[in-house]
This record gives sequence, C-alpha cells and structure tokens, in this order.
Amino acid sequence: MSILQNAVDSIALGVEDYDSPDPRRLISCTRNIFAEILLLFKHKLSSLSPPNSDEVLIKQQIFPTLDPATGLQWRGKGKKTVDVQQIRERFESLGVAVDWKRVERINSYRNEIEHYFSSLS
Repeated sequence: MSILQNAVDSIALGVEDYDSPDPRRLISCTRNIFAEILLLFKHKLSSLSPPNSDEVLIKQQIFPTLDPATGLQWRGKGKKTVDVQQIRERFESLGVAVDWKRVERINSYRNEIEHYFSSLS
C-alpha cells in the first residue's frame, strides 16, 4: 500500500467516524484526521525525493554517499520516518507552504483527547 492510499483510507475512516452516531467515535475521527494530515505531508516529501534515494526526504536517517558516476547522493536509511518537527523543517527548507498554526491546533486537540480530555466540542 502506498503512503497516498494509506492517507486516503485514513480520510475515509475519519469521515465514517465523524458521521457515526456514537460520540466516542469522534476520538477516532480526530486521530485518523491527524494521521491523514501527516501521511499527506509524507507523500509530498516522498514525491520530492530523488529517484533511487529510498524516499530520502521521509526518512529520519539521511546519509550522504559518493557515487563515482554521479557524485554526492543522499539516501534514506531504515524504516523510521520523519516526525512533525522534521516534516516542518524539511517543508520550510524546500519552500513548501503549510498553515502550521492550524496543524498545531489539530495536534494539540488530538493530544488532549488521547492523554486527558478536551473541553472542545
């Protein structure tokens, strides 16, 4: 499954949860919507990654290599992907515009409901 398909599936699950008559599903909706945002961001980074770089821009670990034919190359290593702060840093470096205040509000709400409770409806 691709990152983009995973994001699309998360959107669908979030909408289903939002439309559910069970008020407890709003917690799941919030988790899915935030996960979908991160997956869409990672998809953008993946699409900006050079070919044959193991999706360097979404990997937490990035290493330079020297290729005799092409020179300096950057490669991703491992399975761990970027977190929100790393996504933000890479987007800013690459000139990708995002309304980070909105993302932070959604993340704050998600943290509230996952770790305590929220007074927001």
